[in-house]
Amino acid sequence: MKNNKLKVGQKLANPSKDDLYVHPYARAALCVWQRLRPKTTYINTKFLDNFYRPPLRLVDGGSGTFYFFNDFQRVDQVLRFENNRDYPCLIIPESIKDVQQLAWMEVIDLMFLKGIHHPDLFKALKSTAPQSVICQLMGVRQLTVREYCHFAGISQSSYEYRQCKFALEERVLGIPQSMSWLSGAP
Repeated sequence: MKNNKLKVGQKLANPSKDDLYVHPYARAALCVWQRLRPKTTYINTKFLDNFYRPPLRLVDGGSGTFYFFNDFQRVDQVLRFENNRDYPCLIIPESIKDVQQLAWMEVIDLMFLKGIHHPDLFKALKSTAPQSVICQLMGVRQLTVREYCHFAGISQSSYEYRQCKFALEERVLGIPQSMSWLSGAP
């Protein structure tokens, strides 16, 4: 274990699940990630040795609270399925810029998953994410549909098709807001 070198200010810890909270600067990214991620099955890793699982990166919030800001899939599994203190954690003094970049990187990674609805993801990135962070992560000057499609590796016509198809389905399958026609009222 002589190779375990931590940076100044880092420490290993095992906080309970009750002490884990989303970092305020990662909250919007987590909400977008939870809404748009494809549903996956859980792989039970609690019987693996902690040495083989990468630690959760947390920020110490003081008073025994810790904030997570990335690795949303892993944190979701820990909070829903694993026992208290069954996961390694690394407490790191991260800057706000680092927290935002790591949190929004989780959302950007959704672009490359099968079954993602790209128009919804683009809309969420455009309206919710800090544009400077997204542009820096994607290596673009401005977030446009064209730049999004290029980065995601999809054609713009495919993106537009999905957008139109979804709008059409909503119109055809949508239930009218007013149900007064059922009662026979004029």
